[in-house]
Amino acid sequence: MTKILLLAAAGAAMLAFGSIAFAQFEPHPHLLAAHDKIEAAVAELRAANDGRKQYGGHRDRAEQLLLQAQGEIREAAIYANTHH
Repeated sequence: MTKILLLAAAGAAMLAFGSIAFAQFEPHPHLLAAHDKIEAAVAELRAANDGRKQYGGHRDRAEQLLLQAQGEIREAAIYANTHH
């Protein structure tokens, strides 16, 4: 239950800050592309979680790591925007 709530909160945050995030990436098309590819990968992992298959926690961990990577990409864009 806690995982579901955390994932829901993460999804809501992504929607709320989507337009802000796009502005951060505007001058960085490669960072934007990487960010979008991670978003697609997370969607695929979530689709794989059909409730019938178990992945030994590895699918969940992969999703967490992808979201962490997405955050790092966002931070890279912020850094680049503030240090030019």
